[in-house]
Amino acid sequence: MNELVPLWRRAITAEVCWLDEAGEPAALAVTPLLAGSTPCVAVPYARAAEVASLRRASRVAFAVTDSRSLRPGRPGALWSGSVEVADDTSGDFFATELLRQELAKYPPSRTLADSPLLCRENWWWLPRIVVRLTGAAAGPELPARTNPARHALLVRERDAELAVDVVDVDDLTRRRVPLRRLDGGTVRGDGAPGLLLGYDYSIPDLERWEPWSARGTVLGEELAVTARAGEPGAELAPLRLLQRIRRQRLLASRCKQGILDAERASAG
Repeated sequence: MNELVPLWRRAITAEVCWLDEAGEPAALAVTPLLAGSTPCVAVPYARAAEVASLRRASRVAFAVTDSRSLRPGRPGALWSGSVEVADDTSGDFFATELLRQELAKYPPSRTLADSPLLCRENWWWLPRIVVRLTGAAAGPELPARTNPARHALLVRERDAELAVDVVDVDDLTRRRVPLRRLDGGTVRGDGAPGLLLGYDYSIPDLERWEPWSARGTVLGEELAVTARAGEPGAELAPLRLLQRIRRQRLLASRCKQGILDAERASAG
């Protein structure tokens, strides 16, 4: 964990990977933050459904694999352990402990919460689902992802444990996608569910942060795809004004609904 803290502090983007209760893999691209000296992420309530199964996951991995968040020539890193998931529906903890970090790493937050006035106007952006990694142990080094259009995390269950590899994906449109590990190793699938997650973002503003993924079954050295989302190598052109307005309205609506649902759940 001591090595994770400085890397987590420096990284611009990171990944959280886990297995749900049924053994289905899940992964999320996130902004890495620190709650004191504890690595954490603060998920907006617009993404509450994406992390719902994380609350019951017994094994979770925090990873930094994007080469732009690593020192030149350095490999990626992974730590696995358990997590504590807390609902900060008031936004008080996030605003006090984590907001300044996010403003520095994720510029789109500056348009929503870079002043007391903006925080009042966009109050729905401050409540977060805070996920802290606890009792973590370092896993094997992972190759750095240097090509966002081809390199992805492969998340799956292997030998009853959470396994994360970095693979090269040359064509996500295939029904059976070949999986080649960047470290030269071999992907050996035994029919377990698998998830590929890749992403790219515009630099330096991160206005466009576009993930792509594929879900299916790992058979031998291939993923038999059953579902896809996003597009590897998608153009990251700046959004037009109307697109920005629509995106913020949709984000606000989803955050407000997620906050309301969390408050209702906590009230019993």
